[in-house]
Amino acid sequence: MASWGLNAYGELGDGTTADRSQPGDIRVGNDVVKVAAGLAHALAVRSDGTVWAWGLNGHGELGDGSMTDRSAPVQVAGLTGITQVAAGQEFGLALRSDGTVWAWGKNSHGQLGRNTFTNHEATPGRVAVLNRVTQISAGSDFALALRSDGIVFAWGRGGQGRLGNGGTADSAVPVKIAGLSRVTGIATGGDASLATENDGLSAVTSVWAWGANYYGQLGDGTTASRATPERVTGLPAAVAGISAGYGFAAVLGADGSVWDWGTNEFGQLGVALESPVVTRPVHAIAAGSGITHLSAGYSHVLALKSDGTVLAWGDNESGQLGRGITTPTGGPAPVTALTSVMQVSAGWQSSYAVHTVPFLVGL
Repeated sequence: MASWGLNAYGELGDGTTADRSQPGDIRVGNDVVKVAAGLAHALAVRSDGTVWAWGLNGHGELGDGSMTDRSAPVQVAGLTGITQVAAGQEFGLALRSDGTVWAWGKNSHGQLGRNTFTNHEATPGRVAVLNRVTQISAGSDFALALRSDGIVFAWGRGGQGRLGNGGTADSAVPVKIAGLSRVTGIATGGDASLATENDGLSAVTSVWAWGANYYGQLGDGTTASRATPERVTGLPAAVAGISAGYGFAAVLGADGSVWDWGTNEFGQLGVALESPVVTRPVHAIAAGSGITHLSAGYSHVLALKSDGTVLAWGDNESGQLGRGITTPTGGPAPVTALTSVMQVSAGWQSSYAVHTVPFLVGL
């Protein structure tokens, strides 16, 4: 597994706090299957179903029972049988193979879903009520879970309509997202969320957005926040993936095209635009790109291609684009010496990749 970018709290997991502008190895084992990037910490799932964490730990977001920052991976306490992880601003989520969800870390807005508003919890506990969950996603201080029947639940901070239930109150237990019943995918950014919905009868997939909209990140032509999902128009009929960053969003078409909207302050939309705020989808990358997966971070994007290589674009202040430099580069370009990649995750100013071959660059 590889990491690169900002390392102020040890979030690169290499035993140091030195930034790195090209990929280097994380000593978490050769059997990592999933990775998730948070604000300044990261989570990884190994093939045995255990979860490992590193980086900032001021609210127990590493789940090891302490609040001590870690520059090398430590095991999250008590978790087995885990298939997915999600990292929020200062909390973590894990999905167990039995469909239950577990959470730990900061809880000031109820983002752990345990029916409490304690300041933090340094070890995992079960999210109330939920079962039969197939996907999880973590925002800044709220979270989403997709159930096997296509229903989405949210909990945590409700301001700007983050929970999608028509209100703005915080909730320490999961509440149902309004109006969505055939959801196939979910994604959260800083304060907003996306969902894909399909009727099961055609290849047409609709994309819905809700929450904060001060940068136009809902893609509805306005900057007004919405407390219930609104359909995003102007996208391909067949959508293969969604990702939400901080103040912007990215959609992958089934044809390999990429569509973006929201803030473009650091070029995170992948196109040169005069306006720093784009409130409708723009066509950033043409069809046939070979891109199979997108991950939007705070102000940069990682794109995994079918050949196992990775493209990156957007902010590069800490070297998070992985090109050996920290200057802007003006559009999608390959991450240095990274091949055989299975999954990518973009964080605040750090990046992560799960790969299948030994990786030695940057050690």
